[in-house]
Amino acid sequence: MSMHHGARPIDSERARLVAYEQSLPPTPEPGGLYVPVTQVGPFLFTAGHTHAVRGVLDFRGPVGSDGCPTIEDARACARLAVQNCMASLAGHLDGLGAVDRVVQMTGYVAAGPAFGDHPQVMDAASEELVAAFGERGRPARAAVGVASLPDGAVVEVSLVVTAASLEGKARL
Repeated sequence: MSMHHGARPIDSERARLVAYEQSLPPTPEPGGLYVPVTQVGPFLFTAGHTHAVRGVLDFRGPVGSDGCPTIEDARACARLAVQNCMASLAGHLDGLGAVDRVVQMTGYVAAGPAFGDHPQVMDAASEELVAAFGERGRPARAAVGVASLPDGAVVEVSLVVTAASLEGKARL
């Protein structure tokens, strides 16, 4: 009987996800009267998360205007905002390994009326989800332009994911 040496695909995926999780920013604290994650059956809904790390925003203001963040800046903000969502999910689930599928992402981009590249900005957040979860991270998505976001944030993201059965981890 031949013995196959080396990691099984599931083990390498788990190791990749653990390494990814360790690269996430610290779990954000709610900035108001809400919870970061609500679970209903297998569905988990994140609150809107901005790109703030420890309460500090790297960029402020609407994208696409003179003296304001560029599209590349906004893409970096989108990546960080979705990482913050995943940090909250990891805290709620004791790790991202329980996530089965990213179902939906809603992304809000602070932008002026002439800006139309919201999908390009939010693609950076989608790329981040696919980097973490592979094809099961590719979400249905809305990319919405807004006049302003909390504290002058450039991007805010919320996720809906499904998770494996979590007996003993029921949350109110």
